[in-house]
Amino acid sequence: MNRAVKKQPAGKLLKSKVSKTAVRVVDTLKQAGFEAYIVGGAVRDLVLEREPKDYDLATNATPEEVKQVFGRRARIIGRRFRLAHVYMGRAVYEVSTFRREPTMEERKGRPGDNGLIVWRDNVYGTLEDDARRRDFTVNALYYDPTDRDRGIIDYCKGFNDLQQGIVRTIGDPYTRLAEDPVRILRACKLVGQYGFKPSKKLARQLTAGAESICMSSMARLLEEIYKILKKPWSGPIFAACQDVALLQYLLPDLAAEWDNTTGGLARDMLKVRDRRLAAGDLYPSRVTGMAMIMVPFLQHDLGHDGPLWRNFSGIDRVLADRVRDFYGLYRIPRYSRAKIRDVLLLQSAFLQPRMRRRLTAHQEYSRARDVFEVYVAATGFELST
Repeated sequence: MNRAVKKQPAGKLLKSKVSKTAVRVVDTLKQAGFEAYIVGGAVRDLVLEREPKDYDLATNATPEEVKQVFGRRARIIGRRFRLAHVYMGRAVYEVSTFRREPTMEERKGRPGDNGLIVWRDNVYGTLEDDARRRDFTVNALYYDPTDRDRGIIDYCKGFNDLQQGIVRTIGDPYTRLAEDPVRILRACKLVGQYGFKPSKKLARQLTAGAESICMSSMARLLEEIYKILKKPWSGPIFAACQDVALLQYLLPDLAAEWDNTTGGLARDMLKVRDRRLAAGDLYPSRVTGMAMIMVPFLQHDLGHDGPLWRNFSGIDRVLADRVRDFYGLYRIPRYSRAKIRDVLLLQSAFLQPRMRRRLTAHQEYSRARDVFEVYVAATGFELST
């Protein structure tokens, strides 16, 4: 195996840019005699001079040893992929143990399995093993913020791909995506969030393998959609999914209308919402995101000639049914569906000056107002006083 290549001097990643509590976790593990590194998205963002939102750490300590080091501040989670959560104040750090590539027999988890999908991934290895079993090269960068001389550790030429804006799998794209079909969506997230382009081999496989996303747990996919809607890149990410024919398996109604008038309004609203989220002018609520996507579809079905739609007797039941049908692939908790319904129910009231003053007492008022303001900005609708 090749030795690690240091593509970036540590001096360019000043320790002051890294979360102090993340540095404490790394330093604590090292003081206990273990290796520890910041890995993945946080390193990627630091290189791109973006502030990381989350920090994942990798170590040669087992989850049980991490628990022993941090005591009550650590909790072991997961079955398919066991790791530790370390709590530092309000911050939670995901600390995983170095893994090696599992064998075909080790990864099998169901009768008749072809051995490609990884159902269990708890076979520990070395730092280099860990790097070579990750999904994309730009996610396989390691950084020790306590060691100013070592720099970024790069076994897979991820730093070069990061500089060129290329999303490339580590190894054969077919195998890497078949191991975990959610990686198809994660590739689209890299394309949408950073403006990267997939390598030619990966681009072909993203389209060819899009349908395999249906083999993934719907709970995992819903969680991914939640994450997308809470960040200011949902529009470009959904566009990247549509480009590789993936969106039809995630949000089929949106995919079907993507290039039509209804889909165009949805895209415009996503653009406005992304812009306001980036500016900090909008609370990153998944409820408002999910309700907002539905507005153009409800306007088309219920609005007739006017903006939005008018409430009528029984509309609460109609909206509840529409929410259930629109997100029918997923088991959204009942209370969340009720919140989405109420946000949609309040939209027409904003059209009536006398009703607006009475809305402020409603528990979903702020979310409903956010959705309505996005609609107004996207359509240019002039609200009467």
